[in-house]
Amino acid sequence: MMKRSAALGILLLASAAGAQETPVFSGQISSGAWLRIRNYKGDIRVTESSGSTATVTAHRRFERRDDGETKFEVKRDGQNVTICAITERTRRCDEEGYDSRGGDDRSVGRSDFTVTLPRGVRLLASTGNGEVDVRNAGADVRASSGNGEVNVSGARGRVYANSGNGSVSVDKADGEVEANSGNGTIRVTTAKGPVSAHTGNGGIDVSMSSLSGDGDMEFSTGNGSITVGFPSNLSATIEANGSFRNFDTDFPINMGRGWSGNHVRGTIGSGARRIRLSTGNGHIALRKI
Repeated sequence: MMKRSAALGILLLASAAGAQETPVFSGQISSGAWLRIRNYKGDIRVTESSGSTATVTAHRRFERRDDGETKFEVKRDGQNVTICAITERTRRCDEEGYDSRGGDDRSVGRSDFTVTLPRGVRLLASTGNGEVDVRNAGADVRASSGNGEVNVSGARGRVYANSGNGSVSVDKADGEVEANSGNGTIRVTTAKGPVSAHTGNGGIDVSMSSLSGDGDMEFSTGNGSITVGFPSNLSATIEANGSFRNFDTDFPINMGRGWSGNHVRGTIGSGARRIRLSTGNGHIALRKI
């Protein structure tokens, strides 16, 4: 909550035409704590720091019809740090979320963030319009864009990646993954599932080397194919909505009478977990890794 967050500082950028790079934050964040970056418009690029200090730098690019200054607020709640890009559109920005009024985004200047993150710190990186790129950084990672691609590579824990309109790619994650896109392709490679992936329009390509627990998984697309690679010891109940002619599996599956022209239901092994797959128009393939 805002009233529990102590503002550490506010840095202002002039609104004259041009560009300016500004240091926003430099300091230590405890392992296991969160660094949250909330941006209205612009990219967020994160890499791992070799030391114990987190740094955040903003590169402000002014548009032709800039409607005011952008402020960068730095707040702490406990051991966590939240960094907010505040424009005249912003209603609220804190550890709980970001809220802004609508309008013509062309009149708002762009702020691109560059972040270095110490190992063990958890990361939330969110932008309303821009790309999010996280490279070999973050214990747990929550990366999202309202309009832009989201790429997370080498995260050391769980990953939540979301794009309202754009592709989502998660590579070499070391934990559970949830990936969503309103309109775009999803590609996920993880050392340890489970994984769930949903897109309104686009293909889904997922590979997981191992599975932990017995959590359910779900993969769905309105228009596109779904290919999922599982470890060879997979045990699951499969429910697939899509043409039976377009369903393919490397695993022996006991279907009994659990199939029709547009639905497949069966078990692999003992059926320990439930896996749902659905496509409006595309192939479904279960591959053995």
